[in-house]
Amino acid sequence: MPKDIQPEIRRLYGKLRAALTDHAPGDRFFSYQTLIGRFRTSRRALEQALARLEAEELIRIEPQVGIFVRKRPDPAVRRIVVVYSDWPSEYWQTLDAKFEEAFSTLSGCVFSRALIPPGKEREFLFGRLNRELGDVALLTYAFSDCTQQDVARLLSCEIPLVFLENHISCDGVNAIDSEPEYTGMLAADSLLRNGHRKIAAIVSEPADLCVRRETGGFVAYLQLHGIRPQIINCRHHTGESSMITTEKAVYRHLRQHGAIFTGCFVQGVFATNGLYQAVQSLGYSIPGDISVIANSEVPSAARCDPPLTTVARDFDGYVREVRAGVENLFSGKPFGIRRVPSLLIERASVKNLNPQQKGG
Repeated sequence: MPKDIQPEIRRLYGKLRAALTDHAPGDRFFSYQTLIGRFRTSRRALEQALARLEAEELIRIEPQVGIFVRKRPDPAVRRIVVVYSDWPSEYWQTLDAKFEEAFSTLSGCVFSRALIPPGKEREFLFGRLNRELGDVALLTYAFSDCTQQDVARLLSCEIPLVFLENHISCDGVNAIDSEPEYTGMLAADSLLRNGHRKIAAIVSEPADLCVRRETGGFVAYLQLHGIRPQIINCRHHTGESSMITTEKAVYRHLRQHGAIFTGCFVQGVFATNGLYQAVQSLGYSIPGDISVIANSEVPSAARCDPPLTTVARDFDGYVREVRAGVENLFSGKPFGIRRVPSLLIERASVKNLNPQQKGG
């Protein structure tokens, strides 16, 4: 297997950045051969570390000529890194673009990303969360497989960590709380207001704390109104597609039982694409036979056929709170737990079953 050189690139990047402080703008920096010998590294790792410095406009590389210093690193520059699992996600891509826009205007800060290869999560979390990575890390990982000892190690990390998805929440933790219970309650209330009483929860995501809180809010709200929803388990495992597992599970359920629910709540837009395919392949219609609400607003939700009603993250409020909290950390103040409740975006995937009142 190819050797993972990312730790070496991060180590080398820090060393090179520090070395630049001894040079004035316009100076010729060390040659490739000198740097390889001085830092005992490979040319491949060196080229990637230098590329980061060039992207930050700290150096200028002239092929066949040399490396030149453009400006000294500002010791006051703070590095903000957001850590993602290396898995395609429209939700995180949408949020990432907003993070980049927000932090690009934050004076004295540099924004970057780090990707965790599938299956390497624990190695990354317990081996790479340090000052070579950044000055503050925004974490999206679910932590569903972490032990109590693992959490203690995370919370003793040498750099501040911000938990973005309700996975760890207690006093002293830096976290964004999008109030998953409220997300579930919004979905339940929308179905009830539209006259639905036979309702299902399509559980498509791994059972981390965020998912449990969301499902719990949905189920509890319905139970308060005398309704016990069906639970259709479509959960996928790491490396599997939630769209495919949801399509298969919903298809089997409808083939076996028929459309015995008129409305349902799905835990993600990607999984909902699988539900749409299962429902429509069996000749049912949305929303004619089955109304659908999904958690998480992404651009593709509006392009579904019919357009999908969602309980959406308030992306602008979310990013605004993250930025304000990071500014607090850099000024020596606590980040705290910042609450950003979700919003209901109503489109055409929910049918109103309430009797229509006739005009007088």
